[in-house]
This record gives sequence, C-alpha cells and structure tokens, in this order.
Amino acid sequence: MKPENRNTLKKSVEALTTLGFKPENIMVTGSIALDIVGVLPPNRWTHDIDFIIKMDDKSWHCMKLLEAIEKADMGKDNKYPDDKNMVFLKIKGINTNIWRHTPNFDWSTIKDTETGVMVATVSHIIQAKKAYGRPKDYEDLAAICKNIL
Repeated sequence: MKPENRNTLKKSVEALTTLGFKPENIMVTGSIALDIVGVLPPNRWTHDIDFIIKMDDKSWHCMKLLEAIEKADMGKDNKYPDDKNMVFLKIKGINTNIWRHTPNFDWSTIKDTETGVMVATVSHIIQAKKAYGRPKDYEDLAAICKNIL
C-alpha cells in the first residue's frame, strides 16, 4: 500500500472514531480500498477517501448538519447520482466522502489489520463503479480488470 494512502486512512479513521464510530462499523471503499487489496492501478492518484458507515438516524443527521455548516467546495463530482445517503466533508484536511450504509448493500468481512475498519471487496467497488457509470469509473474498471488478470 502506498504510504500516503496508509497515512490518509489512519488519520481519517482516527477522526471518525473520535466522533464515536466504531471501526467495525466503518468500511473503507474506493481507491484506498483497491490499494489495500493490491489492485490499485499504479498511475491512479487518490485525491480523497471514501467510507460507508453503519449509523443510526441521529448520527446521520449530525453528519448532514456538519456538511451543511462546512459548506466547503470540495470539488464534488457533479456526475455522482443525487445520493441522499452521501455526505462530503473535509476531515483533518482530507476530502472525505461518506455514504450511510443501507441494508441492501453487503457488508465486507475483510478487516484492515492496522485500523480495524472493514475493507470493501473488489466486487463491491466494481458494483458501485458500474452503478455510477461516469467516464472515470469505466477507466477504473478497465484498469482493475487489467490488474486482476
């Protein structure tokens, strides 16, 4: 794993656990998860971190409030579908995308040994990239397949 990605993960998880989230209820996904499992394309630059978190309604409302207060322009990709289960925050200087876990999404059983958070499988990430269908997602899918095969 790239050292800068490991550092981003550690800092982000530290901040989320400080907010009261348990590591077993946090799943890292996206490019940092691909790096953990060893299939991140070598030329892929990670500019943010993505999490899926199991949380109750009160915690979710707090996250939405934090997002509204911050009002930071984090370069949100307007090609994301309008996702009511997603917030964009800057945590410890890191652009952070957080999705609220929904029951129809499988929870990973892969655990990152250093942070204790769960790691999305390649299959999870492929499903998400297919669902979003942005040009960069198709580029990522091709690169992931190349690295796996």
